This record gives sequence, structure tokens and C-alpha cells, in this order.
Amino acid sequence: MEIKVEKSFEPAVDKFIVTNNQGYSVSFINYGANWIAANVPDKDGEIGDVVLGYNTIIGYQEDTCYIGTTVGRFANRIENAEFNIDGKKYKIETNGQQHSLHGGAEGFSRRIWDSKVEDDGVTFTLVSPDGDQGFPGKLLVSVRYRWNDNNCLRIEFAATTDKPTPVNLTNHAYFNLNSRALGKHGNRITGHELKINAESYLPMKEGSIVTGEIAPVEGTPFDFRTSKPIGRDIEQNHQQLLMCKGYDHSYLIKNVDDGKLQTIAEVFEPESGRLMEVRSTCPTVHLYTGNYLSAGYNSKKELYDERDGFCLETQYAPNSPNLPIFPNCILRPGQTYNQVTEFQFKIKK
Repeated sequence: MEIKVEKSFEPAVDKFIVTNNQGYSVSFINYGANWIAANVPDKDGEIGDVVLGYNTIIGYQEDTCYIGTTVGRFANRIENAEFNIDGKKYKIETNGQQHSLHGGAEGFSRRIWDSKVEDDGVTFTLVSPDGDQGFPGKLLVSVRYRWNDNNCLRIEFAATTDKPTPVNLTNHAYFNLNSRALGKHGNRITGHELKINAESYLPMKEGSIVTGEIAPVEGTPFDFRTSKPIGRDIEQNHQQLLMCKGYDHSYLIKNVDDGKLQTIAEVFEPESGRLMEVRSTCPTVHLYTGNYLSAGYNSKKELYDERDGFCLETQYAPNSPNLPIFPNCILRPGQTYNQVTEFQFKIKK
């Protein structure tokens, strides 16, 4: 394993390139604890970058799509930017209409994290003070990225607090497994074949807020229990798809066992032959098909547009601090938040 540290953006921002013994690499920066690249082979042995990103730090600083970032304290949305813990009401920063999105306008994705090089990757740490974006408690956070010779990136999230507080961390990478951006589907992700290990999803209402309903996927365009192209049903005349311009929904994973890593999704891109397996300990995965993706300033290849990338964000359910029907996301003093997600890249010929 080889790890290089470069000052390729600006003095305060370090770039970490982790290369395994096969010659394949992943890269990160300490701004936003951001995953900025994954250079892996296709079926012809050609190495390509399958993670969207930018060529300069300005791109990440001006980004509004959370490309590659670590988001927190709370990934996804909290309705009306408020919640109650133990009878006390907290009002947090709004940045998604009247709601809170991904921890607020100055959430973890906008911070310079401390960093430490490990044998097989890098660990980023952050101290979020009491009252940060309105959240209670001093939160100590770490994100450890580990890369191995099987082209598997393991992300280990951990946090502790001195006051009860919601915690929901995820990585917001956008993927396009056809790095050449050629062929029938161009650079869009509609031809990627997706399977999700979930029998239910969470419908949305206006403002992209979950309704609190748990709906079966059977008989709907949201059924990915058997692999199908992402674009097969995305244009259907379905109220949920029309409202969100595509998939922007969370799925409840089957048979979640606290702390147990299990396969939750697989994505196959037929032209490149690349297959990505996603494993996680999280109870929910959020599928986003880049419906509002727009990233032009110094992006790696071209001006990104809608559906040029997809996200599979492992996390707790959106708005779960206000919806006790979902798994508990409140971290308390003496507890440690631990969640793990793995992205493994393979070839399927």
C-alpha cells in the first residue's frame, strides 16, 4: 500500500492518494473529509475514475450538490429544522427551504478536518462544539477511510457526545461506473443496473420531507429487489417520481442487525463491466439519481448535469428525530456512534 500526501489545492487543503498493490487508487481531501476519486479497472483493464468531483478547491467550496462530502451532524433533512429531546425543543439552522439539510449551511462538508495517515488509508477527525448549527452537545467525530487490494473502500464513522444529540453521518459520493462516458447512454447513469435489498421505501411530501409512511416497493417503480436499469421506470407517471424529478428516496434495509455488515445494494454498468457492491451496518440507504445535479466550475471532465451520477447514501432515516417509528438516531453521553459502509469495485464480464 502506498499513500501520498499532496498540496494540490491550497495550503490548508491536503490531498491523500491511497494506492493498493494492484495499482488502483482512491483519493481524499481534508476539506469536508471528501472522497474525491476512485481509479479502478473496467472489463478491458482500462483504469478510470468512477467518482465525480472537481479539479480545484474552488469547485468543492462552491459546490451545492455535496459531491463526495462527509455530511453531518445529520444527513438528509429535518423537518422545520427542529426536534425535541427529553422534552426540550431545539431549533437548528435552516438551509433547505424552512428545513435543515445535511447539518446546515455550515455543516461538516464545509470544514477543514484534522487528518492522520494510517497503514491502509487516512482518518479525519473533527470537533463540533456545543450549539454548532443549533445542535446540542460537543461532538467528537472521526471518519476513517481504508482501502485494500480487493478494491474495497471501507468507511468507518464514529462519534461521541457530552449531551444527547441526533447523529447521522454519511458520505455523499456521486458515482458513474462508465468512466469513459461513451456508448448508448452517454455519460448518464440511466443504463446502470441497480439492485437494492429493501422491500419498502419512504414516500415524500413537498419540501422533500418524508411523510412517516413506510410503503411497499412491490408493484411500484421503486422496486429494485431484482436488478433493473435505473432509467427503466424513472419517467413513469408516478406522483413520487414527478415530485422529485426521479429517485430521491430512502429505502429501509431488510433484516438489519445492529452492527452487522450486510450487502444492501449492487450496481452494474454493462458497457464498462464494472460492478459496485455496497455493504453497510446502517438501517437505511438513500437513492439519489442526480435529478438536480449541476456542477460546472472546474469539474473533472465536463459540466455535470442531471443524472450524470447517482448516490447511495447509507444513513438513518430522514427526519428520524421527529419520527419515533424509525430507528433511534439520538446519541447520548457514554455511547459511541459507530457505522460502517463498504464500497467494493469488481468486474463482471
